[in-house]
Amino acid sequence: MLIRLLKEEDKENWIRLAKELEDIFDAPNMSIDPQFHKHINNKIKKHEAIVAIDRMSERCLGIISFSKTDNCIAWFGVFEKYRKKGIGAKLLKCALNQLNRGKDIKVDTFLKDSKKGISAWKIYSKFGFVEGQRFFDEHKNERCQMIIPKSNNKKGESFHFNIDRYIKWADKENCPVCLKQTPQIKPTLIKELSYSWVECYNEAQGRLFGKCHVLSKVHSEHFYDMDHQDMVNFITDVQNTAKVLHQITGAVKINYEIHSNSMPHLHVHLFPRYLDDDYPSAPIDYRVSQPSPYESQEEYEWFVSSMRNLL
Repeated sequence: MLIRLLKEEDKENWIRLAKELEDIFDAPNMSIDPQFHKHINNKIKKHEAIVAIDRMSERCLGIISFSKTDNCIAWFGVFEKYRKKGIGAKLLKCALNQLNRGKDIKVDTFLKDSKKGISAWKIYSKFGFVEGQRFFDEHKNERCQMIIPKSNNKKGESFHFNIDRYIKWADKENCPVCLKQTPQIKPTLIKELSYSWVECYNEAQGRLFGKCHVLSKVHSEHFYDMDHQDMVNFITDVQNTAKVLHQITGAVKINYEIHSNSMPHLHVHLFPRYLDDDYPSAPIDYRVSQPSPYESQEEYEWFVSSMRNLL
């Protein structure tokens, strides 16, 4: 199963699913309602609809839409023949990740004692929704608004939590790196090289002394899309930086990672690995960055200046 953004090519499947759900939703003619079709087009445009697809057959299994403006789940359904397979849970999880946990997250659904609402209540309750106020919808059906109360839980910065921003930044015309915008947390520039910038932070990812990254001067969302000569130039900078980093840190080896899940402008993370690091026989947890691996600001500045001198 593949969970991805809904595209223009999926519109007919959404209409077909709506047709199947008209009776359950107590919404006659929903599939041919101009307002529903407007909703479909709007959600595709705003990247606010997610679809579950069977990889081999490419059959549509289910669809969910949401609204960042209203911080709510807007529409949710799974084809009857594919229910009770965990598809709805995956769709709901992905949609909730795109919403703001710092505010109440809402969904309008059936009453708790409604036979049609048993499955909806079960899945929403599983994800932390609780009963809110009752109301009547446009078809005069009594409904209930369920909410996930706001919390202080912090979200990550990757596309998993903001796919719309990721898509925008992947375009060179909107890329913060290409536009030379100052990031919210500004890195230390170790050295500007011919084809890249070498940068680091005092609070190093993985709490690894010397962790840094090499940021390409040429915009590319995907490594495979980079022009061959641009790739050779960039990787040569990465190679030279890694050699200096290895020498200065005294690490056993350097790990190389290309993510670009938060900033879709190609960069390579360099992780020095040590006998006493926290990840023996395991990948690095980049989310761990505190406390700093540098024993003092003086030691951090020594690392930066040593890198600059040799680079």
